Amino acid sequence: VIDDSPGSHNSYGSELRPPWQLEPWQEFHDDMVYGIQYPFEKQIDEETRQSQLKANMERGNHKSALKEDERQHVTKLMRTDVENGYAVPITAEGVRRLKDAEVYPVGLQDQNTIDERGNVIPKKRVTHDLSHNRKTGESVNQRVDMTQLKPAMYGHAMSRVLHLIHHIRRRHPGKRILCNKFDIDKAYRRLHTRASTAAKCIAMWFLDDMWKGEASEKNSVGLVLTRLPFGSSPAPDKFCTVSETVFDLGGDLLACEEWDPTALPSPYADVIPQPKRLDDDIPFGAAEEADVSLDESCVGGVDGYIDDGITVALDTPETTGLISRAAQAVAMALFLIFRPLAKGLEAINRPDILSVRKMLAEGGLCELVIFLGWLINTRLLTVALPEEKYIAYSTQIQECLDARRISGEKLKTLVGRLNHVCYVIPDGRHFMSRLRNLEKASADSNRFATLDDETRADLRLWLTFLKSARDGISINRIVFRKPTLQSYSDASEFGIGGYSPSTGVAWRYEFTDEQQLAFTLNCKEYIGVVVDSVIQSQYDQSPCPYPCYLHWSDSTSSIGWMRKSNFSFGEMPVHAEIARFHARHMMEMNACHYSQHLPGVDNII
Repeated sequence: VIDDSPGSHNSYGSELRPPWQLEPWQEFHDDMVYGIQYPFEKQIDEETRQSQLKANMERGNHKSALKEDERQHVTKLMRTDVENGYAVPITAEGVRRLKDAEVYPVGLQDQNTIDERGNVIPKKRVTHDLSHNRKTGESVNQRVDMTQLKPAMYGHAMSRVLHLIHHIRRRHPGKRILCNKFDIDKAYRRLHTRASTAAKCIAMWFLDDMWKGEASEKNSVGLVLTRLPFGSSPAPDKFCTVSETVFDLGGDLLACEEWDPTALPSPYADVIPQPKRLDDDIPFGAAEEADVSLDESCVGGVDGYIDDGITVALDTPETTGLISRAAQAVAMALFLIFRPLAKGLEAINRPDILSVRKMLAEGGLCELVIFLGWLINTRLLTVALPEEKYIAYSTQIQECLDARRISGEKLKTLVGRLNHVCYVIPDGRHFMSRLRNLEKASADSNRFATLDDETRADLRLWLTFLKSARDGISINRIVFRKPTLQSYSDASEFGIGGYSPSTGVAWRYEFTDEQQLAFTLNCKEYIGVVVDSVIQSQYDQSPCPYPCYLHWSDSTSSIGWMRKSNFSFGEMPVHAEIARFHARHMMEMNACHYSQHLPGVDNII
């Protein structure tokens, strides 16, 4: 089908401009010209493939896709893939005869999106479970050699954007910072997979009239997905090869003073909303001194992750040209990388590369922008969890606390949600270990997980974290900061003590005979670091509203425990209580903290 349709919608790279225009590097070029090939670490033998194919075709799809109220949504989405030329329909017998064919079940996910006014609306997405047969290690995702792929790191994109905003405010206090966001529509479907890879990513569904009678092979259809599927391990990496090129080009356009968007506008210029600025009486959040810095001349930039691109720009009378370019930089970059729409001349319906609906809601420059699920307020210099996510996350936690048990599927969702929050509340990572252990155990046994008292205590703390995230967290607490207070602590068998050259305060505490026996030396070191942070914060005379503490200790264990729970929960229950106490204290102080090892011979405590 692909070879017999040269220069068509089915051709490799048909969504992008031709290679002679883009002049891509080798990997990008090969993916465009020959289609994306997954780097398999191993192949399954023919007998195993045939057995797996037969079993998966007989098993069918996941229950989430087969519910009576949901089947119509799956049918609609599957039909859209065929009508847009993303999938080639073949008979069930054709699937069995196709060389190297593999079938994997589909599921249906409930998600949220926004309409053109920015209102949150429900959305359905079909996912292709290419990790099915995980236990045997024979699924597509388990066979892919991820070491041959470039890592696509969500946290780094968010961190870069927040550091950029913080840097601009630090260099230009009291000045507006405007942002806009663009969403690539049907992102993964824009890139072709090689035919040999597409054959390994087949989904089975049914004709529209199937539900009027019995499911049978006569009305079943095999859909050979010739584009990147949702559920493929290599998909984020491979699409980022293209999207990061777009964002880099957008950054170059933003910095190019020779580009005048009024004289050479993007095709989307007429539908991009005008900038919106908050009222002048709203105060500007101050940026405290960071420990890293960008170029002094940096007043804007473009970044993104997979299908979300964001532009950040300083808004002053001197930067009117920058603001003009910022409004269209990403839109123009997408136009220059992807093949323009031929509108009525397109043989097959082809959606616009930009989600126009979302662009109407988020494409205009403003001081409030939702990026990667977080509401960034550049005026107040805060990051907040949107209200609908706060309600969903906290409600699920409360349901877990009330029930004391949770299914493996729901636990996986909860872990994913809380991991999302950890990017903005790093202290939360301390309290993910138990949940991840439970998730793994429930996945291995396919059973419900029972929440013990310690895990329930972690979840109650998570409710506090979520409330803090909803109310908004200062970007000063997230970026890498220069410490405002440094302190040193130490412990021995008989007591603990500490000192801070920042406050001039020294203290010590002698353990009782019972306490000497109750705690290990490393635990005493840990207690000493936490107690020292509380004491020194009480005497901190710094005017900084968002203090940054640097703790020095000669115990590598306690230094590590300040950041993560790499201790045994059963053997060291007091450690978790210390960690929860410290996390609450940091929230109360609106502080961030770092820990650093100090050789014992240099520790003067």
